[in-house]
Amino acid sequence: MNLEDKISLYYTSLTKSEKKVYQAVLKNPNTIVNNSIQKAAQLLKVSVASIQRFISKIGYSGYTEFKLALQHQEKDGSNDSDQRKAKNPIVHAYIRSLKVVENLNLSLFLKPLIQDIEAHENIKAIGNGNTALSAEQLVYSMYSENKFIDCVDTSIKIDYLADALNKEDLLIIFSVTAPEDTYLKLIKSARKVGAKTYLITMNQESKLLNKFKHSIILPSTHVENSDSSLHRVDSRAIFYIFAEMISYYYANGFPD
Repeated sequence: MNLEDKISLYYTSLTKSEKKVYQAVLKNPNTIVNNSIQKAAQLLKVSVASIQRFISKIGYSGYTEFKLALQHQEKDGSNDSDQRKAKNPIVHAYIRSLKVVENLNLSLFLKPLIQDIEAHENIKAIGNGNTALSAEQLVYSMYSENKFIDCVDTSIKIDYLADALNKEDLLIIFSVTAPEDTYLKLIKSARKVGAKTYLITMNQESKLLNKFKHSIILPSTHVENSDSSLHRVDSRAIFYIFAEMISYYYANGFPD
């Protein structure tokens, strides 16, 4: 997985300073490849700590491993700015994100989810704000499979649902960032009564992740412009497609 693909899995959780490091590395990766971390920080006009946090957050053990990964990427030509040269950068960005989805270990999440959908009658597709539309997409996708799912699409409904759960409920949550203030009460209530829960998010650092037995982190989508600046693209399309995947595998089974 090259740097851009890795970033699509971590982009949502990057701070402003970490995104600045990413932009600087995109613009001139040789600054990292050819220099110590102290010299690179000076040339990139960022702090050493920002570089270290960025490297750690995207899954590298340290500066040396990150430098070697960049060297390998530069040698292979996999960082040749294809997206920035693409005829349609939005389409290219979504294609890249979908390739990342394709290479995830989907069976760990989808197999038990499909089994639980088959076993439950009380199913809630949950989202708040923009992701409420993703929850609705799952509801509509499942209509054609003769499976009825309720949509819980506001923070008020989520709050009330927490007080009305029972062990027969199955909760499927779509949330880009999975914030505690929206979902913690609901998850605590679900655990207390024994309701099944699944989280679909794009935030590697959500504090809620360790409260779910079943969760999956999808890539967010962004465009790298010709000047190495970043343009965030609406992530709902990835959620929509994932909802269609749930519907498809419910209808056709998940391959062994």
